[in-house]
Amino acid sequence: MNKLFAVILAALLLMTACGAEKKADYAEGYETARRSSRFSNLNLNGMFYTEDYDGDGFSAQRLWFFDFDSMKSAIMCSKPNCRHDDPETCTSFRMDNHPTVVGNNLYFFLSRSEWDKDEKLHRYEDIYKAELDGSSRIKIDTLEDIDYIQDLVVKGSVAYFTVIEEEKEAQTGVATGNGAAYICSYDFANEKYNKRQLADYPARPDILGEYNGGLYIRDHDGLYLRLDLETNEITDWDMPISSLNEYERTKPMFASGGFYGYMDGDNAVIVDSEGNEMVFENYALPDNIAVLPVNGYFFNPDSGTAIDLSTGEILEINKGVIPKYNYVLCYHDGSYIINSQLGGSNFKKVPEDEMFKKE
Repeated sequence: MNKLFAVILAALLLMTACGAEKKADYAEGYETARRSSRFSNLNLNGMFYTEDYDGDGFSAQRLWFFDFDSMKSAIMCSKPNCRHDDPETCTSFRMDNHPTVVGNNLYFFLSRSEWDKDEKLHRYEDIYKAELDGSSRIKIDTLEDIDYIQDLVVKGSVAYFTVIEEEKEAQTGVATGNGAAYICSYDFANEKYNKRQLADYPARPDILGEYNGGLYIRDHDGLYLRLDLETNEITDWDMPISSLNEYERTKPMFASGGFYGYMDGDNAVIVDSEGNEMVFENYALPDNIAVLPVNGYFFNPDSGTAIDLSTGEILEINKGVIPKYNYVLCYHDGSYIINSQLGGSNFKKVPEDEMFKKE
């Protein structure tokens, strides 16, 4: 077994066995849905990420875990002397589809396609449960006729995800342009699936985030809906929507950590969980759905500034420590975890007292 991975795995097992799951929170004191994507997939005391691997006649992605305590990464395989080059034997392969830790297990999706007897193409998402090292995999469920998962967030033991179903021609499998979009949820702990329609056409909705008990869902064609996390009711979007830019596209917005942000013309507006507004004149929110409040601050990688969400003060980030366009992923054990490229493996830990420019 890889020594580093053994150490990381032991730490993960200890935390889950004790029932004290250690989280890298987006914002202290407020539970919020966390994004599970190739840009940001925080789990326990670290983050999953993938790297491309070109093998003998194939190309695939391998799953890695970066540990925020040791600040080291390890490939997700515990087999001794494994060369990590064979998808049939190495567990680091085939876990890149939204891996998520719940309790003592790692869950992930696996896409597949099949032709039926009438020569119609069907796509499925199989859900797998594994040990934390990716071993002992078992298929616990199959979600039928899902072309692909568009976007996914996790809250507690439940994954919420938008999916697209496209009608296809027989024999060719070519999409006809008809279909539908849905918001689904899967409770990994109880193996329970729920599916609700969002649109009667194959929209491409994403999940902006969570604000005051609801998930805010949109696409670029004018679909704006809210899913109540307690009642599972779908209603119209009940918060202000950003102004349009010069290309008639909606300007950036965010929802996370007890805050909702949008653009009103050239001004940014941030609303707290009580409905109180802060207006920042001539301040642009970054156009990146993965940029969210962290530890009571909204870090803007585009401007090199951060907004103190408790006071409304705009602070200048210490560029000598955190270059412009670096992303603050989370606050962990008294320090901030920085990534120079979302989805990459170049992480950095910055103590809290070094984050901002000194006067």
